[in-house]
Amino acid sequence: MKDLWILVADADIKATVSTLLDQRRPALGIREVSYTIIRHLHRDPGCRFEAVSTARSYLNDHKHALVVFDKHGSGDEKAEREHIQHVVEADLRRNGWENRSKAIVIEPELEAWVWSTSTNVGKVLGWNEGTGALRDWLRERKLWPDGTTKPPDPKTAMERAMQAKKSGPTAATFRKLAEGVAFRKCKDPAFRDMCATLQEWFPISP
Repeated sequence: MKDLWILVADADIKATVSTLLDQRRPALGIREVSYTIIRHLHRDPGCRFEAVSTARSYLNDHKHALVVFDKHGSGDEKAEREHIQHVVEADLRRNGWENRSKAIVIEPELEAWVWSTSTNVGKVLGWNEGTGALRDWLRERKLWPDGTTKPPDPKTAMERAMQAKKSGPTAATFRKLAEGVAFRKCKDPAFRDMCATLQEWFPISP
């Protein structure tokens, strides 16, 4: 029996989560985890509305289930992030996962996990001048207002920043970010929620 079954919405989330589990366990504060990770063919709406049916065949050979998707594009954008999580989790509990499942809804989307003060952010996005220079560039274009911890539209900010350096985000970009960005500088509630869940399920033995 494997420790964890993971359903994700796309290749970017898959690259991020698998990199965290494979390479960042000490930083996460978890033990080694055996897992299966799959992408839903219907992306975010599939994770939101079809997680139970997708998870059914994994019920008896995985100890825990984790569902990770973006709120934006899920088909349930008007609901609160926490409410969407609770609905998906309740569906999983009623269908055999009891107290061993968790939904992580990223608001608005995965790019929200990118933005922190870590110097590695700028480097991965192609800004050898550093994250500070990148933030100044975004501020000048009204993409990252003063007094905010991250751009209000994190996906557009990331795309514009990389376009300025003649590149664009790929799954490999998110993998590199997951490899090198300090977790303590990511304040996104969905990310913190996922970290806390993994630490509860897979603590490091004393």
